[in-house]
Amino acid sequence: MEYHLNGNQPEIIGKKCCGLCLIQHQEGNSVTDPANTIYFKFGSIWSKLYFDGSTIFWRRESPSEPVNDNIGTCLVLLNFSELNGVNGYLLEEIEYFGNDEIITAKFNFSSGKILEFVHHCYKDFTTINS
Repeated sequence: MEYHLNGNQPEIIGKKCCGLCLIQHQEGNSVTDPANTIYFKFGSIWSKLYFDGSTIFWRRESPSEPVNDNIGTCLVLLNFSELNGVNGYLLEEIEYFGNDEIITAKFNFSSGKILEFVHHCYKDFTTINS
C-alpha cells in the first residue's frame, strides 16, 4: 500500500509557522487517537491535515472547539501555539511515506525540530513523534 494525497498541499514550504493545534480522541482516561486532526497556521491561513486509510488529506480550514455529547468518549482541541522549535520557525520540508501498515507526514523545521505524524491504517489512529 502506498499513500495518496487528497487535496492540495498548501504552499507552506519556506514559510514561518504561527500556530499548531491538534484534536485528540479520548476514551475514558485514555487518549486513543493522539493526533486525529492537525491544524497548522502559516501567516494568516490555517491548513487542516488528517488521515483516513492510506490517504493524506489537506484542507483549508481553521480549528474549532469540538462539541461532544458523551463523557466516556470525546474529542479535545489542544493548542500548541507555543511549541518550541515549531512556532516562529520556517518549515523546510514535508516528507511523506507509506507502506502496508502506516503512512507518515514528517515536517522538518529550520530549528532542527521534526514533527512526524504516523497514521496506523488498519487500527485507524495517528500518533505524533517529535
